[in-house]
Amino acid sequence: MPIITRLVQGKKNPNRVNLYFDDKFFFALSIDEVAKYGLKRGLELTPESIEKLKDNDETDYVYAKILNFLSYRPRTIKEVRDRLYKYDIKDESKQKSLIDVLQSKGHLDDLVFARWFVESRNTHRPRSKRYLSAELKAKGVSDEIIKQVAGQIGDENQTIREILTKKLGSSRKLEIKEKQKILGYLGRQGFAWDKIIEVVKSWESE
Repeated sequence: MPIITRLVQGKKNPNRVNLYFDDKFFFALSIDEVAKYGLKRGLELTPESIEKLKDNDETDYVYAKILNFLSYRPRTIKEVRDRLYKYDIKDESKQKSLIDVLQSKGHLDDLVFARWFVESRNTHRPRSKRYLSAELKAKGVSDEIIKQVAGQIGDENQTIREILTKKLGSSRKLEIKEKQKILGYLGRQGFAWDKIIEVVKSWESE
């Protein structure tokens, strides 16, 4: 069985340790893994133990990258699963194991994401309930959670008014081209056409 003959701290990454078996470099592990498993010079390891160490190290490495991915903003389970696939973690059982740990530690929660997403959209890019629901659905959020956050989405009439004021200033009679442009914009945000016409007409007359 292979015997550890050298353990050398990495030059580029001091938190990694290069393991040499029979005086030949084999692979690198984190310092934590080396300490956890009591790896030292002269220790004999079975091929199965070596594969387990490599597999655990890969999992820890990917887990750290996912934590960094989650540090910028809330994410959905689907987004994390897609990122794991990108990191070449394609085994569904491994994906599930990592996702379960992230959820148990409070790092991953679709409801938290949905609430954050709706609040962000309401503040920076107001859209219709239909449009927001479709966006959440595309990100993997369940219908049940979408229903839970639906109350956060503001009254659509008021939302349209806020968009009109933000983009056009105070209410006034709009020129044809200006009206066509704002009507098109509101339509692209997912608002129903009859609602758009009604609110814009009311806004112009104020």
